[in-house]
Amino acid sequence: MYHNEHEIVKDVYNHFFGKIKDSVIPINLLAPSLVGTVQDDPFDTYIALELEKAFPSLEIYSSGKLTTPDVVLRDRQTGVIVGLEIKKLIQKKNGSDSRGLTMDYNSCLPCGTALIKVGKATVDIPCYYLYALLSNDSTSIVTFILMHGDFINYDFNLHKQAKILNQTEYNHGPYGEGSVRHRAMYTYPNPLNYKLKCFHMRKVLVAKKLDCENLGLDEFVTHSVSRVDIYDNDFLYSIVDFSKTDKAENPKQVSDIFDACKKRVAKKRTKSFMPTLEE
Repeated sequence: MYHNEHEIVKDVYNHFFGKIKDSVIPINLLAPSLVGTVQDDPFDTYIALELEKAFPSLEIYSSGKLTTPDVVLRDRQTGVIVGLEIKKLIQKKNGSDSRGLTMDYNSCLPCGTALIKVGKATVDIPCYYLYALLSNDSTSIVTFILMHGDFINYDFNLHKQAKILNQTEYNHGPYGEGSVRHRAMYTYPNPLNYKLKCFHMRKVLVAKKLDCENLGLDEFVTHSVSRVDIYDNDFLYSIVDFSKTDKAENPKQVSDIFDACKKRVAKKRTKSFMPTLEE
């Protein structure tokens, strides 16, 4: 029986951490030819099935393609609910991640709070993000991060606004028969970036410092992360790793973890590319 979402997330992290053998979690994914579309992701299905097997006391609801969060977990007795959004990347042959500074969040802005329906009522629930970097042959997980969504974005109002911004323009073109889909594509920080040593090739839980303290996870904290927003508010998070053996070691301090994202500069598109033939 769970009394809050943090207890559920702790056990979910513990379950996947316990499956680690020789620093990887064996998985079997469908061949690309059987997947159908990019939205029909077998990795999401794998996670949901693992949770169903491991937590019979929880109702595991898979939302389906293009719906956030991907998985919703609800305690059958207490009714405690937490969302789980699943994001995966596949390694390049050289071992680095396939995106770098940022990753796509499509038309749904990441957030530590999500909206779902319970019966006819719309309710907001806490949301964690499960980030996984798969090996180049997609046979194992080499980086596993279970992270509170607020670490990426805590602005729930911004998240809600983003969900209704998409629109379609009709009667387009010289015959009035076309349409244009205006769909926002958000790129926010990529925790699976291979240059982030506090995450890369590790299996960690990232939660708010106070939540980790209340869960009694202090002895497993390896890094303390400061997240300072544009209003100069400082939010503290802890990186938990159950493989930590030196209980006396003080956590390393991390700040400006995604600083490189802030340094990006907008580039104006001044020309289009086209085929060029020799004269």
